[in-house]
Amino acid sequence: MKSPIGLYEKAIPLQVPLTQKLTLCQQLGFDYLQLSIDENPHRLQRLAWDRSQRQQLVNFLFAHKIRIQSLCVSANRQYPLGSPTDSIRRQGRNILQKAIDLAADLGARNILISGYDVFQAPKTILTRENYLESLQICADYAAQQEVMLSIETMDDSFAKNISVIQKLISQIASPWLKIYLDLGNLTAWEENNVGSEIERGIGQITEIHFKDARYVSRDGQGQFRNVPYGQGDVDFDGCMKLLHRLNYQGPWVIERWAQVHEPYQEQIITAKNFLLSYLNRYFSN
Repeated sequence: MKSPIGLYEKAIPLQVPLTQKLTLCQQLGFDYLQLSIDENPHRLQRLAWDRSQRQQLVNFLFAHKIRIQSLCVSANRQYPLGSPTDSIRRQGRNILQKAIDLAADLGARNILISGYDVFQAPKTILTRENYLESLQICADYAAQQEVMLSIETMDDSFAKNISVIQKLISQIASPWLKIYLDLGNLTAWEENNVGSEIERGIGQITEIHFKDARYVSRDGQGQFRNVPYGQGDVDFDGCMKLLHRLNYQGPWVIERWAQVHEPYQEQIITAKNFLLSYLNRYFSN
C-alpha cells in the first residue's frame, strides 16, 4: 500500500465551491484534500456548520471516494495561542477546539497547528508560557476526540526546526501532540541541519508538506511560498532518500497557493508529477 497524497485546499482558488474542489482533487488522482481553516470569514464559518451540513459533506465524500484527511488551522495567526490579551487567546483556543470537533465529525485524522506563540508581534517569556498553557488545553481536548495535533516546522523562528518543536512538546503531557514536517520551511532556515533534524524527529512526524523554498540568508527574509519546484534550495534527492531510509510511511501534501489568473490546474498537475518522480525513484520498493 502506497502512502496517500493530499492536496492543500489553497492550491485551488477560494471562489471554487468546496464540493468542486473535492471533485477536482479526485479527478487529478489525489487521495484527499487538506482543508484550510484560516482567518478568512468564509473558511472560519465552517466551524459553525451544523450537524446536517456536516452529514451532507460526509455523504459527498463517501459518494465521490475522496477524503478530507487533515485540516490546516492557520486562523491562529490572527488569534494566536500565546497572545498576551486574554480574549484573543481564548478565541484562538476556541477556534482550535471547534476545528477538533469538525475533524472528528468529518473523519479527519490530523490537524496542522501553527508553531508560534504570537504572529508578527514581540515574543516574550509570557507569550511562550501562554502558548504552552493553550497547547495543553487544546491537546487535552484533542485527546478526548482522538484527533492528532501536529505542530508545523514554520516560517517563524519560534518553531523553525524539529528540535525546538520537540522542546515544546516535551512540556505537554499528551500523546496527541506531534510534528508536522514542512520540507521547505525546514530548509529555508540555512542554519538548520535538515538531515539531522529529520532523523531526530522521524518517530513523531505525522504528515509532510512537500514544497520548495529559498534560504532566509538570501535576503534576510527568504521565500517560503510559491517557489517553483526545483528552483529553490530544498535538496529533494537528499530528503527523499533519507526519508526512505528512515521508513517514513505517512502521507504527503502538495502545498501551493493559487495565484490570480494562473492556470492552477496545470500547476497542480506539475507539482504532483514532481512529487511522483521522487516517490517512484526512492519509495517504489
